Amino acid sequence: MAGIAVEPGGFVLAAVLVLVLLIAAAGLSTVKSDPPLRGMALATAFLIAFTVPVTVLHYLAAGLALPFVDGALVRLEAGLGFNWTAYVAFMAAHPTLSWWLALAYHSSGPQVGLVVIALSATRRLGRLWSFTRLFSATLLCVIVLAALLPALGPYATYAPRHVPSEPLETVGALWHLEPVARLRAGTLDTLALGDLRGLATFPSFHVCLGILTAWALAPLPILGPLALLLNGAVIVATINAGGHYLPDVLAGALLAGGALAVRARARGRAPSDLLACPAPAAVSPADA
Repeated sequence: MAGIAVEPGGFVLAAVLVLVLLIAAAGLSTVKSDPPLRGMALATAFLIAFTVPVTVLHYLAAGLALPFVDGALVRLEAGLGFNWTAYVAFMAAHPTLSWWLALAYHSSGPQVGLVVIALSATRRLGRLWSFTRLFSATLLCVIVLAALLPALGPYATYAPRHVPSEPLETVGALWHLEPVARLRAGTLDTLALGDLRGLATFPSFHVCLGILTAWALAPLPILGPLALLLNGAVIVATINAGGHYLPDVLAGALLAGGALAVRARARGRAPSDLLACPAPAAVSPADA
C-alpha cells in the first residue's frame, strides 16, 4: 500500500531462523528435557519474530510525515537548563571518554542477547519472559510516540561546530536522517532487512532498554552490578552518541519506569523490591 517493495532475502532468513529455533525448542521439551536451552530458544525466536515486523511498522509509521517537534523539544531542554551544544563540545574535547561512552551506547543490542543467555542459564525463565514482555510493550509505545511526535534530533537542529571526531560517536545520531527524508518524500522504493534501523528520537528507546536490561540482570551476582554500571553509561552516552535531546532521555526513563511500575502493581510489589530481591536459582511461581 505504501509502494515500497520488500527485498525478501533477509526476511526469509529471519523466518527460517525462527522456525529452526521453534523446532529446537519443541525437541528440548519432548525428546530431551532442557528448560534453560528451551527457554533460550523460545525467547530468541520471539524477539526475532516480534522485532522484525515491528521495525517495518516503525518505518511505515515514520512515513506519516507529521510536523517535526524539534522546536518544542529545544524549548523544553532550555527550560530544564541544559546546554546540549556545550555538552557535545565537552565530549569532543575529551575523545577518550567520548569513545568509551559511545562503545557503551552501542552495547545495547548485544546486551539483549546477554539477558536471554544469562537468565536462561540461571533458570530465571519467569524473569526472562517478563523482560520480553516489557521490551515488546515499551518498543510499541516508542514507535507510536515517535510517529505522532517525530523529530530530527539535535545534531540536525543545532548543527554543532564541535563534535566527537570518531565515526563510532555519531553513527547512532545521524543514521536515521536519510531514511526519514526518503520516507517523507516517498522515494524509498525497496526495503531490505539490513536497512532497518531505529528512526525514533523522542522518546529514547536506548534509555528505556538500558533500564529494562539493568533490571533484568539485577539479581545476578557480579553481572547485575556490572550491567547497572554499563547501562548507566549507555544513558549518559545517549545524548551525544545517540543524538538525543535531554527530554528524549527523560521520556525514555519515564517509559521504562512506568512499565516496571505497572508490572510491580500487577504483582503487588513495589518497583524497588524488584531490584532489591534476588530471584531464586530455579523457576518458581513467584517469578513467572
